[in-house]
Amino acid sequence: MKHSHWRGRSLAFFSAIGIAIGVVSSPIHADPPKTPPTPLDPNGLQKKAESTPGFTGKWFVQLASKPTISGGSPQAISSQQKTFGSDVSSRVQVTEKHSRLWNGVVVKTDKAGLEEVVKASNVKAVFPVLSVAMPKNQKSKVLPQMRRAGAMTGVPYAHKELGLTGKGMKIGIIDTGIDIDHPAFGGSGVPGSAAFPTSKVVAGYDFVGDRYNADINSDAYDPNAVPDSVPNDCHGHGTHVAGIAAGNDPTSNFRGVAPNALLGAYRVFGCDGSTDTGVMLTAMERASRDGMNVVNMSIGAPYMTWPEYPTAVAADALVNSGVVLTVSQGNEGAHGTFSGSAPAVSSKAVAVGSVDNNGLLLSTFTTADGASYTYMPVDGAAVPPTTGSAQLATYPDGQKTGAVDLPGKPFEGKVALVARGDSTFAEKAAAAQADGAVGLLIYNNEDGVVRASIHPTTDLPVGTITKEQGEKLEGLIARGAGNNPVITWTDKQESIVDPDTATMVSTFSAWGMTADLKLKPDVLAPGGEITSAYPLDKQTAKKGYAELSGTSMAAPHTAGAAALVLESNPSASPDAVKAVLQNTADPVLLSYPIQRGFPSQARIQEPVQHQGAGLIDIPAAVSQANSYAAPGKEKRVSTVTPSKISLGDTDSNNPTDLTITNNSDKEKTYTLGSDLNAAGTYGPNTLLQYAPGLNTKVAFSADKVTVPAHSTRTVKATVTPPSAYSSYATGTAVETKLPHMTMYGGYITLKDDDGRLQRIPFAGLNGDYESREAISSKWTYGDLYDSQTLSFVGRRPEDKYNVSPSLVSVSSCPNGRVVASDCADDNAQYAEVTEKDHVYSMKGYDVPRVRLHVETPVKNMKIYVNAVGPDGKKQGQTVPVHQVYDNDGVGADRSFQTFSWDGRIKKGGKLQMADDGRYVMSVVVTKGTGHPQNSKDASERYETPPFVVRSLTDADPTPTASPTESPNPTPTASQTESPKPTPTASPTESPKPTPTDSPTESPKPTPTTAQPSPTPTDSPKPSPSPTADPGGSTVTTYTDWTADSAQPATPIGKGAPYAGDFTGKGKDGFIVRQGATFTFEGKSFTYGRADDAVLTGDFDGDGKDSVAVVRGNRIYIKNTLTGGDADAVLTYGREGDAFLAGDFDGDGKDSVAVVRGNHIYIKNTLTGGDADVDFTYGRKGDAYLVGDWNGDGKDTFAIRRANVYHLRNSLSGGNADATHTFAQPDTAVLTGNWTGSGKHTPATHP
Repeated sequence: MKHSHWRGRSLAFFSAIGIAIGVVSSPIHADPPKTPPTPLDPNGLQKKAESTPGFTGKWFVQLASKPTISGGSPQAISSQQKTFGSDVSSRVQVTEKHSRLWNGVVVKTDKAGLEEVVKASNVKAVFPVLSVAMPKNQKSKVLPQMRRAGAMTGVPYAHKELGLTGKGMKIGIIDTGIDIDHPAFGGSGVPGSAAFPTSKVVAGYDFVGDRYNADINSDAYDPNAVPDSVPNDCHGHGTHVAGIAAGNDPTSNFRGVAPNALLGAYRVFGCDGSTDTGVMLTAMERASRDGMNVVNMSIGAPYMTWPEYPTAVAADALVNSGVVLTVSQGNEGAHGTFSGSAPAVSSKAVAVGSVDNNGLLLSTFTTADGASYTYMPVDGAAVPPTTGSAQLATYPDGQKTGAVDLPGKPFEGKVALVARGDSTFAEKAAAAQADGAVGLLIYNNEDGVVRASIHPTTDLPVGTITKEQGEKLEGLIARGAGNNPVITWTDKQESIVDPDTATMVSTFSAWGMTADLKLKPDVLAPGGEITSAYPLDKQTAKKGYAELSGTSMAAPHTAGAAALVLESNPSASPDAVKAVLQNTADPVLLSYPIQRGFPSQARIQEPVQHQGAGLIDIPAAVSQANSYAAPGKEKRVSTVTPSKISLGDTDSNNPTDLTITNNSDKEKTYTLGSDLNAAGTYGPNTLLQYAPGLNTKVAFSADKVTVPAHSTRTVKATVTPPSAYSSYATGTAVETKLPHMTMYGGYITLKDDDGRLQRIPFAGLNGDYESREAISSKWTYGDLYDSQTLSFVGRRPEDKYNVSPSLVSVSSCPNGRVVASDCADDNAQYAEVTEKDHVYSMKGYDVPRVRLHVETPVKNMKIYVNAVGPDGKKQGQTVPVHQVYDNDGVGADRSFQTFSWDGRIKKGGKLQMADDGRYVMSVVVTKGTGHPQNSKDASERYETPPFVVRSLTDADPTPTASPTESPNPTPTASQTESPKPTPTASPTESPKPTPTDSPTESPKPTPTTAQPSPTPTDSPKPSPSPTADPGGSTVTTYTDWTADSAQPATPIGKGAPYAGDFTGKGKDGFIVRQGATFTFEGKSFTYGRADDAVLTGDFDGDGKDSVAVVRGNRIYIKNTLTGGDADAVLTYGREGDAFLAGDFDGDGKDSVAVVRGNHIYIKNTLTGGDADVDFTYGRKGDAYLVGDWNGDGKDTFAIRRANVYHLRNSLSGGNADATHTFAQPDTAVLTGNWTGSGKHTPATHP
């Protein structure tokens, strides 16, 4: 019988660690309106846009007057816009006009038209209009609930005890629209029955229509907006967001945070695809005119962390007009520092990060005694019914784990109860169904909830319950003495707390700070696994509702909270609402502390630049907003401002003035203090290292301040940056000097004489921002990994972590689309140019380009082109330097971006094609904010090798390259390979362990007692690198072989990850090895030696993977995650063979295979001797992986050549059944069953 759920067996980790490389540019930015570039350079502007993925071909043109919301004259604005229209020709098409929040127009034009634009009257700045992708939905079969998420922030208390429901408030949702027929928004539940506006959705507009898609790289690209007066939702994201903020469905007892608030729906997306920033700005202006009290934007452009972009400027203006604006921080958390988005970067907006929901909403059944039991449906099985009853029966003593054939049909018409363990879930289901069962309940054999899947699928309804529930039901059956108890299925659902993710910052939640070192995010709210309304015509587990995750879900929770605060005190300004939400928020603890190498009892907090003030507390915010009196109209707010402190770098250490406003009716005395438990971070953005226990210090001009009623007082606070942290390398905290410049943070606290606590988060950088490398990182692998990990991945400590800038050419443009000399395909591939005088034809996308990674935001980037002589030296004044790119404000990015030169230079004031010849490109960046300390140089430079434009006149033609290998090689056998060598040990080989074994090992180990002796002399523990012990690393899993299927990164701590289903829950996870020590879910054991090879697999068929180590040609197997003697030992193959593990015959047990050259020898049992199956596949030198690529329950092989994977679905040679290009040639890749689907897909480890 085949095994039920997939167990990850062998590690496929074939290359050194490297950052994930993709063709992703950060959005571009321009100078603040007060300091525009002078003069505006149309060529530079065009190159900025062309180098930025998402450029729509349109431009924001900012004009001189202030917008009306900021006091600008409507007449002056109208006159300026009219004059602009007369200054440009018909080749400049004005598509939008803006005046309320931002004064300017949006135009669509070509390069020649852009020259007209920059010369027109009153033009102050020009910015590209960018496409903004629709946030990705993440769905799950098990539905956590809004009620549980609300309890995390005090929503039930606000509703029931304070009587706050958002009544009288209007919340605008700028998103994909709202399903106005949904009962959560006052609809009848019948699609198409509601007329807009409704009693709930009282305002809004569809700015784009169903087909709109602003992504120029998409095959469905359609930038032609077809507006509509009805902002209905054909996607789902906006409906879900609106439900969180203000949904109210009495038919399902679903309520959002502010259930009686009214809604405005501003649709800026089509049914799929992207919107653009111009449409977003239009929607913001409409929401302001419609009188929204709160506006939510669960959208944004990632890495746009400079604050001058028009949507960020408009966001500030919207708040200044009296509207609270909540914005999602972004979902790029796996990529570390500077990964936030615009308009979240706005100084006035409330940028919201996400914490995971800590509740699960589960189905139930009842017993005759009235007890209710929750259960979790098993994926791959039929869903249990919601009505009907059946008797409950169990297996005899000694056979409680089932999967046995009982006499007759003892479960006929009954639900069988079975314990987890000893057999797979599929085997249990098949046996129970064969004995007549109509349902199956599997109870856990350890504490906790079981998330499981069955493969192959079954039509038997199957659910899992806890160990405690199973033992209780076993007792009921035993007490019945042959009279089986009856269970009744119900349609009711109950919530439980999920202990795995309770109140942790979501891994996807984007980090601050902003590019100018301002603190973001501002607060946290529940955003991980949130159930809310969903369009009625969408297929979901529960009609009309779905579970999604993202900061998109956290922002509307905060929008609803703001509505409750305003309902309690309508006079509160947007700044005051933001202040009370931050003052009363609660910092959360560090996620996964044990996996990061820290003891849980240390109570380390998540870094401030990842959580801001912390998780919002609605009742506390309402109380402070009303100066601690009962909620009522026109109360004055008590605050501590600023509500956050951005310290910047160490350019200065000036104190901050804290203004304490006490608008209560009695005098208050505040005791000042600090909370310094937040971890700091250093290291590359994509691989942050954590530094807990920082020795930051905070001093005050007075430790206590008395503030009379209805008065304010000021106190000075001075923060001294840290110089040391607490290292836990030895298991206890030891103060250690910080090895690198560190982002740090903490909280200033004020406790009044009634015991109320207010906090002000602060964050900064303990060094000179301008001294951080921007485009040529100096991080080394030795800075980030200990010696054992370096050995495992084949890196030296001095190897550079980030790749330096390089000259490249396009090696692959899959869709063949060329836009302005660039390949308009997100999957374009680039090859580094290393040969001398590489020739570019200057046709299509065959033009010179620089490829670089921006690790730290830069204030300015310029790219120059200059002609050079045969010796590679610039030709001085005979050919002037040509500036081809000038960009103010470039954000950090997660991978690489490319900057191309189309061959044009200025000649006689006009752009013309450059002459044939030899050139170089030079990149010059101004780092940080451009203000270095001690008069140091704030710039960083890179120059390409010389290259040739079209042809040379001073040298012979460059020899052509050698013939290249066929691009699609068939992975077949070499004809000279031996047909069938038997992979057994040579008769002359010693049956004992290899000569490198420890003398303390038994000289003749038997299969039941032999072990790879984990003694201190056998596996010395490495001394950790002094610069690496604060941190850990992550693994990113993918649901298929495409970059877009990436899931939130999983922190794993320090060491090498190995994949497997170590819990038996049907999905693979990771065990981490450091030296000879393995760690899984915070528990460690020592097994084998540091230089042993490692296999993972389910070697005894119990449904759980364990580890084995390979020494020479001897394999030592453990069937549990513990140290000690091996449970089985076998000799197979030869020393030097590559060893892999897998279930090659589908019997539910893993065995071993060896690869010798390109010949594969498989054993289906854990014994030596001749191979059961052998065949030839691939070439000598290929890397081999094992996995179930098609989900048929049997493992097969794949080969890796660079970043191309050839998958075979049978144990035979021949052509590959599937070929995938994935990640980069130097990316470390392992495979596993991450989703429980039964199919192996890749994961990357940085």
